[in-house]
Amino acid sequence: MLNLVNPAQRIAFARLHEFFSEQKHWYRSLWGIGTVLAMDELFEACTVMKQGHLSEGSVKRIASSLQKRCALHPGFTTAEKQLLNEQVRQVPRADGVAHFTIRELGQRISSDYLSRWATAVAGNNFRAEHFARHVGAHLLDAGFSSQFFHDWIANRRDAPESITLAELCEELQDVIRSSPPRPFEVLIAVKSMPRLNDVTHTPWLKAAAVTEWLRQNGFETRGVRAAAALIVTVTARDEVGAAHTARNESDRYSARALLATGKPLDLLPSLWVRGGSKEFPMRANSRGVAVSELFRGDRIFASDVGQDVDAALELLAHLEDSSPPAAIAGGWGAIEGLLADPSDRASAADNLATLVTCSFPRAELTALSRRAERIFPNECAELTGIETNRERSRLLAQMILENRMPVMPSVADQAAVARMKKLLSNPNSELQTIKDLIAESFHRLYRQRNLILHGGRMDSVALHASLRTVAKLAGAGMDRITHGHYEQKLRPLELVAKANMALAVIDKASPLDCVDLLEAT
Repeated sequence: MLNLVNPAQRIAFARLHEFFSEQKHWYRSLWGIGTVLAMDELFEACTVMKQGHLSEGSVKRIASSLQKRCALHPGFTTAEKQLLNEQVRQVPRADGVAHFTIRELGQRISSDYLSRWATAVAGNNFRAEHFARHVGAHLLDAGFSSQFFHDWIANRRDAPESITLAELCEELQDVIRSSPPRPFEVLIAVKSMPRLNDVTHTPWLKAAAVTEWLRQNGFETRGVRAAAALIVTVTARDEVGAAHTARNESDRYSARALLATGKPLDLLPSLWVRGGSKEFPMRANSRGVAVSELFRGDRIFASDVGQDVDAALELLAHLEDSSPPAAIAGGWGAIEGLLADPSDRASAADNLATLVTCSFPRAELTALSRRAERIFPNECAELTGIETNRERSRLLAQMILENRMPVMPSVADQAAVARMKKLLSNPNSELQTIKDLIAESFHRLYRQRNLILHGGRMDSVALHASLRTVAKLAGAGMDRITHGHYEQKLRPLELVAKANMALAVIDKASPLDCVDLLEAT
């Protein structure tokens, strides 16, 4: 049972729980990594810069972003903030004092990060959205699955014992300490035995042994038709994370089999984690790369698509379901191919961030309008019969500005209304903040692509976090590009120019223009 003493705490909790939902849309998802991982990323980047795989400008960007983040962070002491500022005044050099000091400071913060947030909450020294984004990202960066914490927080909310938000932070800190990364055994089964040169070199379980392993570990065997299976050992914080890591292992094995024999592994649709209570699907949950314009406009099988957009869509598909290295390489290839300035490939990150930012107000307002109309048909009667998202958004924005918006039953929706009111009251500043957050994630994707393709690094500290933060955002941006291509007959960089203009001139005097930033219906 929650004991949340003010609206800020209720919103902070609701948003934290929302961030762990698999059903969240891009405009309500986590767009960035946590502070501790950001410090680890800077430490790694200094070493990679020395090896020639990242430019000094890239490392300077990471350092500057970290400096700004920590300056506003209630969990850092004044002395710690000052120390960090001193270390990043110049770009840190690998194996220098500043380089090692960043590592020391990161380890110090990591040891009690959530306890620091508990202190901030107890002293009412926090902002709800800031709290939820930083705490949520920290927990996912630590290696837990989103499902683990979605269930854990729901259970704690529904427990009979009373708990404050500060106490919740302390309990989350204890969860991290008591659930270190540990080995999990995972069974990956195949429908037909792959072609092998020497079966003795690979510890395959034959059909009867597969059934026995499942039975011994408490799994249902009815309907399982496996010719053979591999037992792989992976390291994870929880069983859902173990299943995710095992999927990545199976992707690697399947790629090797395809290259070696011409046939990928014929995998069963499920895998099993020892100690778990259920089987997991072999196909991972969607990363959320959605280009809905292809469906809305009935263009999935269109033949008149532009060659550059068509190629980008094909590359972007890798971001949805390929292994992490292939997803990052393909995803960035799609973005760069459409949006990079010829003299500056990194500019594609800022250009895509501009398009996604301009899409944000209408996306959130449209979703809110449909829920409000359904829940409050009388109070929101003016929305009835309005089909275009543009007009629905304008009407709801006007209701919010005039304080005519009924109080939504969901605290997460209440938080969304509050965010939109803040944005509409000061659109230029708020949209710039959103753009900066989104751009940082796209720049991280670009750096990860460089580490993979130029440095051969498949184990970067921010590899998986980069995919987590950009997949849905990239889909939202490509959706706008596709709409601009078909409906407005605009090339991607023409659309960016239009978006840049809209962001530059939006002001408090015309807040409803927030729904027209890309002039799309």
